[in-house]
Amino acid sequence: MSSRNEELLSPPSIDERVLDAARRCLLRAGGRRLTLAEVAREAGVSRPTVYRRWPQLESVIGDVLTRDLLRLIADVAPAGNDLESQVARIVAVAEAIRDDELLSELIKNQPDVLAPYIFARFGSSQLGALQVIEAGIAAGQRAGEIRAGDPSALAAMVLTVTQAAVQSYAQLAPVLGDGWSTELYAVLHGYLASPHHAPTH
Repeated sequence: MSSRNEELLSPPSIDERVLDAARRCLLRAGGRRLTLAEVAREAGVSRPTVYRRWPQLESVIGDVLTRDLLRLIADVAPAGNDLESQVARIVAVAEAIRDDELLSELIKNQPDVLAPYIFARFGSSQLGALQVIEAGIAAGQRAGEIRAGDPSALAAMVLTVTQAAVQSYAQLAPVLGDGWSTELYAVLHGYLASPHHAPTH
């Protein structure tokens, strides 16, 4: 198919095809480095079509991760302003990430793909998660449920702790077993709780 004919399709249709293709390629890569040409073949589009939208492989991967993470967040019911609801939602999203086919594959077998987004900078997927967490923290602060502090700073620490827990799940599972979610909840609850918040029982 020529790139001219492909352009007759709506851009979102092409974008979704390419992102879906990149996701499939990542799932079967097994640590092998992908190329944009491989993604284009999988999507059934020309290489120029992909290159015009994503000049580098990392940008395609970043968009796949962002799309998947935001979908996982959207699938978890919005939280109330109380501390317990806010923390429960974060833990529920962490569980969804832990169990997601692609993200669990990357964490276990292709950590180098995630490394730039985890250790060097916040990627676009993480920035999207930060916005959701920050908004929840700010709402909880207004309700007197979450301790004072810069919501963006608190959100960054919450994301970092949660991210580390998800990455370390395989190592923690033999020790924590089914208590992984409970312990993560306790850590986040303790970090965010207002001094005036009544402890849960």
